[in-house]
Amino acid sequence: MLRAVSYNIHSGRDLFWRKRLEQMVQTLKELEPDVIGLQEVHQNAKYGYQATYIAEQLNYQLVFAPSIPMAGGFYGNAFLTRHPLKETKVIQLPARREKRTLISASISWSEHDISIWNTHCSLNQTSRSSQLQLLKQLTDQQPDIPRLILGDFNSSTISFSPYYSDCAAVHGKENLPTIPAFRRRLDYIFASRHWNVCRYDLYPIPWSDHLPVIVELRLLDP
Repeated sequence: MLRAVSYNIHSGRDLFWRKRLEQMVQTLKELEPDVIGLQEVHQNAKYGYQATYIAEQLNYQLVFAPSIPMAGGFYGNAFLTRHPLKETKVIQLPARREKRTLISASISWSEHDISIWNTHCSLNQTSRSSQLQLLKQLTDQQPDIPRLILGDFNSSTISFSPYYSDCAAVHGKENLPTIPAFRRRLDYIFASRHWNVCRYDLYPIPWSDHLPVIVELRLLDP
């Protein structure tokens, strides 16, 4: 069983901008995921090297995708795993203003190579549509690889059908808000046809304005 978590950590702060990075790390330790996709992560002197700190505390391997230069460093997305990394790539996504990135990582898990994508799409609808279209085009290039897509998609109406299943919808939980203060669902995990989605949950903790999304999956027999 593979456990994946997607979590927008809101710069390591809660809804009221109080520092909560240590509590977030403790939560991730409790969840013991195989793979983690983080969004809104700092790697700079002003706000801290958050991605590095989290990876060191968990003893996970790290891939950081710098999206925006900030405070002598960067702000972006991070991917962490406790399994061997095979290949990683950071892909720049089309965006009108604020730059966005996609982390593509291949890991070795349970004697299989699997692909994990982690991203944070734009608030701007036009940019977001272009980003989603690019993701679908990339899928077409490698349709036979078991894959998960993690991230904050900044929309309540995201679909990758027929390429991927929405893990929340598989369990009838697509109406649960992942950003409770605004009663909206922005965070998703999608699974390719190679997976049986055994569990979907939100972890009700107040450390960010978003809730962690948790899924457990089993690879189907080929």
